[in-house]
Amino acid sequence: MSDSSPWSVLPHRWIHIQLPGYRQLPQRNTYESSQMADLPPIPIELDADCEWLRTHGAVQVHGGLNQYERDIQPSFVEELALRTHVQLPKSFRRFMTHPELQSRVRSCTGCYLDPGERIVETIGSIPGHLVHFLSDSQSCSHWYLHILPEGDSAVLASPDLYSLKVENSDWIENPSCRLERIDLSGLEFAYCAPSFSEFLYRFWIENEIWFALADKRKPPSFNALELAYVGHYAANKPCDVLVAWQF
Repeated sequence: MSDSSPWSVLPHRWIHIQLPGYRQLPQRNTYESSQMADLPPIPIELDADCEWLRTHGAVQVHGGLNQYERDIQPSFVEELALRTHVQLPKSFRRFMTHPELQSRVRSCTGCYLDPGERIVETIGSIPGHLVHFLSDSQSCSHWYLHILPEGDSAVLASPDLYSLKVENSDWIENPSCRLERIDLSGLEFAYCAPSFSEFLYRFWIENEIWFALADKRKPPSFNALELAYVGHYAANKPCDVLVAWQF
């Protein structure tokens, strides 16, 4: 991302789970924040049809992202985008509208897909539209696709939920969540990925690695992609950039 990008004013952090033994904090935290420059490279092509996920991701009988927390289907994001005249990236639209793809991604922290009830307009130095798509089960974090007026998009994370209808959001402590239009530069947001496809790949593979590490009955069995991912951290220790997620 160039320094002239509107997102350059936001903190650049990968917000996700710890990978015990490879990338972790001394204390237990649900999520950590690490430098994006220190993330492992992605060795495969991430096509807009998400065929890479069909090739490398196994269908999860239980715990896949195709099991929704709320009654709102992820595909509802298409109707929200139509109402607000927002053009969704193909990879994002395809994943949100295909439960079979969603079933190949799981979350060790109980994250769930949720398009919300509205798309929020952003103003100021980072204009565009904020599209919610993923929440942590305990509302520790929420992820959004931010789409600029010219169509470029990136994934942002925030501890606050901005996707509820204004009249239904009185329970939210942050008053800015009730605004029709918000200025991202003055709020708690982090730039997490330069595209939805890259975010999805890292979210998918880090959860697969976590589940492999969590089974204490046997040594973890990594496939080639997972081995390359953890190998990046093993080859670059010590890592001194990890902090609990904070702005």
